[in-house]
Amino acid sequence: MSTPTLLEYTVTPKAEGNWIFSNDDKPVELKLAQGESAVLTYKLVTDEAGWSFAENGTFFTEAQDNFNYNLISTLKDEFTVEVKIEALNVANTLSEDDIKALSANPDARVVTLVENNNSNIEFRLVAQCNSANGVVRYFSQDPRVIIDNPDVPG
Repeated sequence: MSTPTLLEYTVTPKAEGNWIFSNDDKPVELKLAQGESAVLTYKLVTDEAGWSFAENGTFFTEAQDNFNYNLISTLKDEFTVEVKIEALNVANTLSEDDIKALSANPDARVVTLVENNNSNIEFRLVAQCNSANGVVRYFSQDPRVIIDNPDVPG
């Protein structure tokens, strides 16, 4: 197994408005071949007292082609979340027809795989703030991750 790609970002949560990310809220673009992985570390930084990450720090809103990779989110401490992405088989995905069939009927059986070397993962970071009104949970905007297979000729 290869050494994972390590990326680190700071994030400032906001009770109102968009959170501030050190990468200016641009999508993280990864090139992961089969068997490769990346670890994204998010560090919570704020001047306001009472903030910390909540639960495991993430809520995955959409994981396109999530059978092509493993996602593991770990709360390292109250101010640090790690998201590990391991590429399993990045060259196959469901066909558009199968995606529509599954959307319309979750019990549908589909098996058509087509080549697609790009995947998107969208999730929200979850933080809480202890205030006079008690503990309140807040969710970031989606810090999107785009996975591209570097072994495909361009």
